[in-house]
Amino acid sequence: MSLIGYVTRIHFADRVLEDALPEELRTLDVRRPLVVTDAAGEADDTFDRLADVLPAGIVALRHVERTLAQGGRSQVLALAAVSGADAVIGLGGAVALDLARIIGREALPAVPVIALPTTTANVGLGPVAEGLASGAGVPALILCDPTLTLAADAQATAADGMDALIHCLEAYLGNAWNPPADGIALEGLRRASAYLERAVADGTDIEARREMLAAALNAGLAAQKGLGGVHALAHALEAEAGLALRHGRLHAALLPPVMTFNAPAVADRLPTLRAALRLPPGADVIAALAALGRRIGLPERLTSLHLDGPALVRVALRAAEGAANRTNPRHATTADYRHMLEAAL
Repeated sequence: MSLIGYVTRIHFADRVLEDALPEELRTLDVRRPLVVTDAAGEADDTFDRLADVLPAGIVALRHVERTLAQGGRSQVLALAAVSGADAVIGLGGAVALDLARIIGREALPAVPVIALPTTTANVGLGPVAEGLASGAGVPALILCDPTLTLAADAQATAADGMDALIHCLEAYLGNAWNPPADGIALEGLRRASAYLERAVADGTDIEARREMLAAALNAGLAAQKGLGGVHALAHALEAEAGLALRHGRLHAALLPPVMTFNAPAVADRLPTLRAALRLPPGADVIAALAALGRRIGLPERLTSLHLDGPALVRVALRAAEGAANRTNPRHATTADYRHMLEAAL
């Protein structure tokens, strides 16, 4: 049984793309879907596998990152508006899935959204990237097929896997009251911390890919509670540097200064966090997560972004004003985020 009926309809199984999508399309009465892809949705035979099970009236917006770079979000929405689609399928990573949600919400009339994640960073739940929009709805259907994630290389797997782990970490430590989300976040942390290194080391390790996609699903469900300072800064840096940046690559550098800042507000949760991460009592959580980032090849500093003084101010201000800062366990000002950025550099 692949179906999970929590928040929305979610199928999770190997090859569930072929096994579940045709029947779900009939249930939704979809005859002319618009498919939105990004680079992650174009790897290997991913798009061909989807096309093989879709009706003949398929419309495709492929490589949407290029369109965004040339004309922005409005051009993508204009292209989608003339498609006559009766549903939107997001195939790929965060850009494709976020855009599919935005198109589905803003279409007249609104149309159902189907999310097909091919990375372990985003399954179509949680907040939309700040460079695109806010308030996009939850997909009508999510198909989590671990075999779709096998094409991701080690660098992408490291960044996306760390993104899922930090989603779970920040959801658990956030200041909102949501016990179910806390449990989901802790289970995601257990999975990610146990399998991330394996997924990075061997791209053919289907068990590790399956567990990391499960962790990403946990992350998306738990993120309904909100995120925190790492994502406030990562989203702000993403907006400064451009949408092509995988912000999960920033997390290993951002985590130590953000966790150090938040430490006075989360001391009571550290024992439970250590247990989820399989650390001994009293272990330094910050050091352990920083070491994990190093082992999977993520940068320890942000020097490659070449941020000057004005850029630091812009990023810090955006982070302080971002939605993720409102659920950070300790309120952070623009000056606080500026200090965190300087430490990460």
